[in-house]
Amino acid sequence: MALKHTALFMICLILLLSCVAVPAKADNPRYVDPEETVSLIKEGKALTVDTMSYIECMDHRIPGSICIALEEFDKNAPLLLKDKKRPIVFYCESKNCERANEVYRKAAAMGYEDIYILQGGLPEWKSAGYEVETTKRVRRMPVVSVKFNQLQKMMAEKKGLLILDVRTEAMFNEGHIDGAINIPMYILHKKLHAIPHRPVIVVDENGKRSFIACSFLINNGFKDVQRLFGGMNYKERQDKKK
Repeated sequence: MALKHTALFMICLILLLSCVAVPAKADNPRYVDPEETVSLIKEGKALTVDTMSYIECMDHRIPGSICIALEEFDKNAPLLLKDKKRPIVFYCESKNCERANEVYRKAAAMGYEDIYILQGGLPEWKSAGYEVETTKRVRRMPVVSVKFNQLQKMMAEKKGLLILDVRTEAMFNEGHIDGAINIPMYILHKKLHAIPHRPVIVVDENGKRSFIACSFLINNGFKDVQRLFGGMNYKERQDKKK
């Protein structure tokens, strides 16, 4: 009889422990796939957080997501994510996006307990057949891409050319094209007034975000807007080959 009670006690103890949330660790991220994320959302428990810029988040996101760019997470998370025990799923726009991982590390350090990264990001979400929502669609516009050797000629010949670097402040400070100004993507919508209406070349990290940045500028009245092919990563690869 005692053995039966002991066995029953152990089973109850295991079940109890399995229900206790294990606090998140910054160096050991937890992942959920789209199906698991949907289950958490349907249960009314989980929040989804888009870690891209405001422009990108409002253009397309998982329905109901909160927009908190990586660069503003420290400032905005305490205002928008007040319940540190509530499940939160972070994601971004690429399958191996470091932005969501960085936000996860920040959130864990800030004491958020039940946090996850969406495995495969938004591409995996779409591949699984789930919808995205649009709040402020950026109408896509034809945008010319120029390679760095073309840009060098333009810089020498075209007076008033503005090189707009939309990478983070840290990336810009590590190295940038001479004469470029830095307005990071996450604050581009707030800084339109600071951009003179001159011919503009948009520069990003790898050529993936400059297209939507250019379209955003054209939709807001800028006439002559182009982008650097492959971004700064491409330029640096070409520099190494020389």
